[in-house]
Amino acid sequence: MFIFLLVTALTAFDAKMSDRELQKTGVSRLSLPEKKALHEWIEEHYEKKVMAQNQQKEPQLQENLNNGSLIRLTDNTLWKIAPKDTPVTQGWITQVEIKISKSEDENYPFLLTNSLTGSSVKAQKVPI
Repeated sequence: MFIFLLVTALTAFDAKMSDRELQKTGVSRLSLPEKKALHEWIEEHYEKKVMAQNQQKEPQLQENLNNGSLIRLTDNTLWKIAPKDTPVTQGWITQVEIKISKSEDENYPFLLTNSLTGSSVKAQKVPI
């Protein structure tokens, strides 16, 4: 098992890094046990890039304005809510993820869905 981990650490660095990067970072001067220890530390403390990209979160509700008629999200987008849907958004609280999708309504072409309650409202993006 120990040999497998050493080979895994060696292969991980050698496969992912160019010779120049190995030299620049000093990894080329590490022994196999040092490479193994570094590899384990990186695995324990950092997420792999692909996993992090796949786990990107939806923006969150930052502000509920004008009794639910306007919603600002953490990505700094501002949304005008369809008047018939404002009773729903009046109850939305901050720090909840909001999923954005397309709607069939040409006047309010987006659908904002509250991840906590599952409720959806029609909206239009307000230019800022």
